[in-house]
Amino acid sequence: METVAPPRSYPEWRTGQSDRLEDAAYLFGYYLMLHCRDEAMATLPAGASPEVKAAVESAVDTALHNVCDLLEGFWRLQAGPNHTISLALGVQVRDAQNQVLETQVISPCKLDLPIGYWKWAQEREFR
Repeated sequence: METVAPPRSYPEWRTGQSDRLEDAAYLFGYYLMLHCRDEAMATLPAGASPEVKAAVESAVDTALHNVCDLLEGFWRLQAGPNHTISLALGVQVRDAQNQVLETQVISPCKLDLPIGYWKWAQEREFR
């Protein structure tokens, strides 16, 4: 698989804090598409019918949308009778020496991750 440059590189991130959260989440969505959705769709046999392709695409979208819902805190997740958990997602930017330059915690409840997922799923042409 060829390496493709992300749509918005770190030097292009906007300066406002909420904008930086969105820019970090944007790259999360991009890589969710590239490494999860695209890879899952690539497993379909070359001769698969359009109906099968559509059914698989729908199943993949549902699964990844639910991952975003989990990260966003949409469902109450029990950790026993008296405890709950939330799943956190942080985006770290690292330099060429692997040093962390910035961390943006984009979930839970920082952004509407499922909307970002559907933006990528519906607007991007897949390989």
